[in-house]
Amino acid sequence: MSFLSGDGEMARRIREHDWAAHPFGASEAWPQALRAALGICLNSAFPTAIYWGQDLRLLYNDAWSTIPGPRHPACLGEPAAEVWSDIWHVIEPQFTQVIETGQGLFVDDQMLPMRRYGFEEETYWSYSFTPVRGEDGRIVGIFNSGQETTDKVLRQRKTAFLLEAGDRVRDLTGANDIMATVCRMLGEHLGAMRVGVRERDASAEQFPVSLEWVADGVKPAGPDLRWPWLGQLRDGLEAGGAVRVDRTAEVPDERARGMFDSLGVASALALPSFRMASLNAVMFVHRDRPHAWTDEEVATASEIFGLAVQTVEQERVLAREKAMMHEIDHRARNLLGISQALVRLTRGGDVESYKASLLERLSALGKTLSVLSDAKWVGASLRDVLESELAPFLSDERRVRLHGPRVVLPPVMVQPVAMALHELTTNAVKYGALAGEEGTLDIGWELGEGVLRLVWREEGADAAGAVEPKTAGFG
Repeated sequence: MSFLSGDGEMARRIREHDWAAHPFGASEAWPQALRAALGICLNSAFPTAIYWGQDLRLLYNDAWSTIPGPRHPACLGEPAAEVWSDIWHVIEPQFTQVIETGQGLFVDDQMLPMRRYGFEEETYWSYSFTPVRGEDGRIVGIFNSGQETTDKVLRQRKTAFLLEAGDRVRDLTGANDIMATVCRMLGEHLGAMRVGVRERDASAEQFPVSLEWVADGVKPAGPDLRWPWLGQLRDGLEAGGAVRVDRTAEVPDERARGMFDSLGVASALALPSFRMASLNAVMFVHRDRPHAWTDEEVATASEIFGLAVQTVEQERVLAREKAMMHEIDHRARNLLGISQALVRLTRGGDVESYKASLLERLSALGKTLSVLSDAKWVGASLRDVLESELAPFLSDERRVRLHGPRVVLPPVMVQPVAMALHELTTNAVKYGALAGEEGTLDIGWELGEGVLRLVWREEGADAAGAVEPKTAGFG
């Protein structure tokens, strides 16, 4: 039987199969048309199969043997309607067309929703059906060759989707609008029931949902998710990788299974986002049926999540820059106003004394700016402002005493308060308690009902060390 020659697995299996008890009968008696077609099939390096007889029973070569998945090798010699019950509604009309018209058929990127591993897969194939005629001219079988194109189709779809998503996102402003649009587009693209983003809170124990998209009739996931409940899934996310759950019923952690079950989730995908080397957000995708997540699906979700995170961060940077420019302008105007006021209000008997007084006040203003800068311009502690001004005298706790609750002055108040304290300090040094060696200064403050009350008390001023004022007014 030269038509069954060859060292391949399928040639051997067909030779060793008990065909005598099969509708085909003993292989020695097979018709010439079947022998010829099978000889071509078994010696082809391309995935090739033959559907023979009224029941379209299956014979195939090594290259085709991976296509039916775990149905191989039991599908050898079985009717096509049984082998391909999951896609029979698609291919049966194609078989019928070839048999009735006698014309071959070719389809490109045909979607076949196979269920080879217990759940539906979205697969794509390019293949041909060619009629095989017997000696009497009647069609007795169909010669099939083809290959899977799922990866190509999904790559093309992914590229088109990401381009569209990028265009949509670029036209949006605001973190919520960007993330909401991305969740909706990804959910519709993947046929998901729910897509959302959870962000870790300050306690690191919760990942509340910051926003989510749900399909019609699907309930939201809800605000709370205890991080420890995810068990091994949590470990995978913290390690930095995408976590695929094809069947939530098989998740080893009981609490995680219970959470998925309560949400009606049969399969899930989770993607981490890190900031400063710390996990700070997770995008989740839920489906209501078991699903084998493909590399292309994971890559698509990962890239669009990354695009959203990057775009949101750019929005935040632009907002910070805008606020910073506004603040710089405000500070510059404020500083100019204060400097002009110092020049107008400073008095001096001659140029040198005027210059000394002005430089002294500008120096005090510089100290205030340093305090604000150290506090990132969000305000400054009243104690810090006082300590900056009184620094030369603080080494002797007997002379200067500061006491009061922690009070943070808003940025707009720091400079006026600091300049007022500078004038008080200057007066104390020139004419008051700090003019000699024996005087003491006690400064206390309290805050009540939004009002700050500060008491400046000088005692034991040394008149001998004081300088008689030569001017009246400011300073």
